[in-house]
Amino acid sequence: MMRAVTAENSVGALAYSLYAQGLSLREISQALEIRKGQASYAKDACAPYPLPRKSYNGEYLFNLYQNGMSTRAISQLVGVHKDKVYSRIRGYARSRGFADPFQNIKAKKALELRETTDLTYAEIAVKTGYSDRVACYKGVQREKKRRDK
Repeated sequence: MMRAVTAENSVGALAYSLYAQGLSLREISQALEIRKGQASYAKDACAPYPLPRKSYNGEYLFNLYQNGMSTRAISQLVGVHKDKVYSRIRGYARSRGFADPFQNIKAKKALELRETTDLTYAEIAVKTGYSDRVACYKGVQREKKRRDK
């Protein structure tokens, strides 16, 4: 059974072709001079097979974060809310048995130095990477509270 070629089918085929090349729905609708909703329908209706859903798994997001990218920058890159990025990274780390990537390691090290040496907060701040002695003091106090719970 053959389909009749209509203007709607050709727009749909063109929309799908543009989508397959990586254009966004906004760009497709502007190029074809149709509404964004029509572009979405045309893209879905003329797809020869199910469209892959863009999915960013935790491993990809975790690797970006481990390589120094902030959760905000990752969220802008992949187009997902930063809270979702945060939860996916944390979920991936837990599922693989990794330490929590968002846990403040500086505070643990500063508390350890404070308890085992007689360094001042200013000296500990320099060694652990805190901006100043007040930030170091607050970090140590928070870590003490966490540990004592």
